[in-house]
Amino acid sequence: MKRLWGTLLLSGMLAVGVMPPAEAGMGVSVYPSRFRLQKGAGETASGKVRIDNEGTYPVQIVVEVTDMISRVNEEGILLRDEAPPGTSPYSCARWIRVVSGEGAVIPAGQSSEVEFVVSPPPSVTSGGYSAYLFLRGQPAEGFDERDADRPQVRLVTIPRMGVSVIYEVEGTVERTGELTSLEFQPPADGKPMRVLYGFRNTGNAEVVVAASYHILDGQGRMAGNGALRTMKSFPGDAGKAETTLTDALAPGKYTMLITFELGPDSTEAIVRELEFEVPAGG
Repeated sequence: MKRLWGTLLLSGMLAVGVMPPAEAGMGVSVYPSRFRLQKGAGETASGKVRIDNEGTYPVQIVVEVTDMISRVNEEGILLRDEAPPGTSPYSCARWIRVVSGEGAVIPAGQSSEVEFVVSPPPSVTSGGYSAYLFLRGQPAEGFDERDADRPQVRLVTIPRMGVSVIYEVEGTVERTGELTSLEFQPPADGKPMRVLYGFRNTGNAEVVVAASYHILDGQGRMAGNGALRTMKSFPGDAGKAETTLTDALAPGKYTMLITFELGPDSTEAIVRELEFEVPAGG
């Protein structure tokens, strides 16, 4: 049978030409999707990722390690991205070695594990470092030999699942930062409430900003509450996070209390208070 090959990138999924019949499926899930490994200076850490083949064809596991970096888009929003190993000064990508599981073939409906170790150099004595461990489940066997006398083109999507790896030197982590801005748009003219906050990481490790809010009416009664968009930052990062709120508020005066916790272990919090009014017909 003549086969036509081609590749294209689809939103985090790798698509490869020539595939199983349309009724067949390929699907891979991983667990856990995030590791936070804390060890003493110079100590090696390890982790295991479970891969489940949820499709109907066997897959072979391919592992790729990249840097985990931050970037700011045109609106100033801080986002996560990937880059070649060693791009970031807070990268642990080059310290990661896969010790088992890469190349394993997983039959349909079964699971396997990929084990890795993180071995920092002696010069690393404090702070936090990060990387992505990407796992792909690509077809592990040939496809049906149907219509052998004519060319065929089919499409298979190959999942590329990212696992976050954070390595921190135990006892040296400083999760500190400052709120650089806080913008609030009250509901008016049919537009919803909007909160935009800016944050700068002044510590030496990843800071995960988890923000929650409570809205009180003029009598001090709870009128709404929820969470703002989480921001993840590395040392020196500065950017913004935006959230649209859907709380339904009657016309009147309100107070919003916002608490920004600097985690993931929440050793520091920043509290801000805003007063606003919802006009009649707003």
